Amino acid sequence: MQELQIEWNGRNVTVDGKVQTDTDRFVESLADEIWNYSGYTITSGYAASLFGHTGPCEEVEFTLPVICRDRFFEMMEALLESGFTVMSPGDGAAWYRLFITGAGVRIARDEKFFPNVHIRANPQESDRYAYLKRLKLIVNGKRFFVAPLELLIPFILMPGDRGTPEEAAYIYTTCKDEINLTDLKNWTDHLGVDRALLPE
Repeated sequence: MQELQIEWNGRNVTVDGKVQTDTDRFVESLADEIWNYSGYTITSGYAASLFGHTGPCEEVEFTLPVICRDRFFEMMEALLESGFTVMSPGDGAAWYRLFITGAGVRIARDEKFFPNVHIRANPQESDRYAYLKRLKLIVNGKRFFVAPLELLIPFILMPGDRGTPEEAAYIYTTCKDEINLTDLKNWTDHLGVDRALLPE
């Protein structure tokens, strides 16, 4: 088995040797579809999987910039035509309300509950920063975008279903030399996350 290798070049990261999972294949195909209509940032613990974490992860969060209603409808229609399933109740108008308010819309494949991706727009300062400063990951030749680690770690540690402490700890341990600890603590405070939860 090829050894995992991670190389950094500013905000561009190359990961080679990662064993691909079914969730990876699902996320990759959905990300490719969304990219035709909008940029995105992965803002959940699934990012740890892209860096080689082997624990289970079947829920993923994408934060998108605010896009107009018509563009959103075009994107959702394309997703449905490509075989994805919208798990959230309602129709296009209801989905857009969920999306734009930050509640989000859940997308799965073939009516299976897991894995799924939660897509949302939320023009908070932290979300804008996550998008503008996102990392570009090339994982075994495939492109993904994730929030900067100084923000991603406290995102994962926030209450809710963004991820687990184990995923946050894996990212911190694996990428410690690339993390600005001052920024990490500042974002932790900004998001109201207890510093005691930060990995050591």
